Amino acid sequence: MGVRMSKLTTNRYGKHKVRVLKVNRDEEHHEVCELEADVMLSGDLEASYHSEDNSSIVPTDTVKNTVHVLAHDHLKTSRGAFATVLGEHFLGKYGHLSEVEVELRERRWKRMSLDDGLHPHSFVAEGNGCFYTKGCFSRGKNPEISSGMRDHLIMNTTESGFIGYNQCDFTTLPPTTDRILATRLSAEWSLQDVALPDIETERKVLDATYAVFANNYSPSVQRTLLEIGEAVLEAAAEVKDILLRMPNVHYLGLDLNALGRLDQQSVFLPTDEPHGQIEALVSR
Repeated sequence: MGVRMSKLTTNRYGKHKVRVLKVNRDEEHHEVCELEADVMLSGDLEASYHSEDNSSIVPTDTVKNTVHVLAHDHLKTSRGAFATVLGEHFLGKYGHLSEVEVELRERRWKRMSLDDGLHPHSFVAEGNGCFYTKGCFSRGKNPEISSGMRDHLIMNTTESGFIGYNQCDFTTLPPTTDRILATRLSAEWSLQDVALPDIETERKVLDATYAVFANNYSPSVQRTLLEIGEAVLEAAAEVKDILLRMPNVHYLGLDLNALGRLDQQSVFLPTDEPHGQIEALVSR
């Protein structure tokens, strides 16, 4: 047998985009939780790469079925709790697995509002961004759980500026003390208590974010990002740290002088690419 000239450095596999909707019913009203799950498995799997021995492979179809069965048995309204159920199941059932990574993305539903109040079993989908939970479960280690949101679009039409920045012979951006500030905010926070319902922490994060974004003048995205992180840590004791990503969503002023329109402050061109990307981790 010849000498092998390469080695299998890392490997993992699993099932992506496993979708499930759970309806939790009581006599008064229904609660719904719709998730899309990615489950990735790591461990003693090398034999399936180096030989025809597939005995270590848990079929990805089994992974999908496991998500559905455990959703039936355990899923309520906490993504963190359900991620923990999944991670503990795979490590407990399959001794040759050493690590399980889970990401649960939620489609949010809110009750339909009618003249006589919120309906007990009719819902409307919420479309601004995606809320999710991630869990890493390693044999012999404490689980690592984080939750977050992606692409939550927010905008200020004034009370934002950008001046005093570094300039060189390649700089064309004009300084301004009054501009549109918009971003597709993404945030991921590490939790000290995964037993809390996700919606409670998410509401604290959003309330703190909105209060800073709406009420504080923004001299830069960097300054606003830090103020948001500080406000979240003050409002949510269960959050250990928060990673914030705030890409610019640019709205460029349109020059309509040639078309007989002299007002240069009311019509803008929306553009996302290329965009500035500002990121920071804010910790206690």
